[in-house]
Amino acid sequence: MTIDLDQLAQLDDAALAARPFDELVAELQRIVQSLEAGSVGLEESIRLYQAGLRLHAACETRLRQAELTISELGRRAGGAQPTEDPGAG
Repeated sequence: MTIDLDQLAQLDDAALAARPFDELVAELQRIVQSLEAGSVGLEESIRLYQAGLRLHAACETRLRQAELTISELGRRAGGAQPTEDPGAG
């Protein structure tokens, strides 16, 4: 599923960041390809660039959230491991 520029413009940053990560990346790649192809006019290029910046920021937000989740899971797993009793033995 792709997000068209009008839909993108209507989404606030939180709603955009809540979209599936793969969808955000796919749309960002589509925008980059359009810009690299040079087949759009100046105004459309600017709109695409602005949309790309928002998508990039949303992807970064999602990656930071994933990083925090992984760190938290690691802390929990580290705390759940049995520790040796220093008085034993």
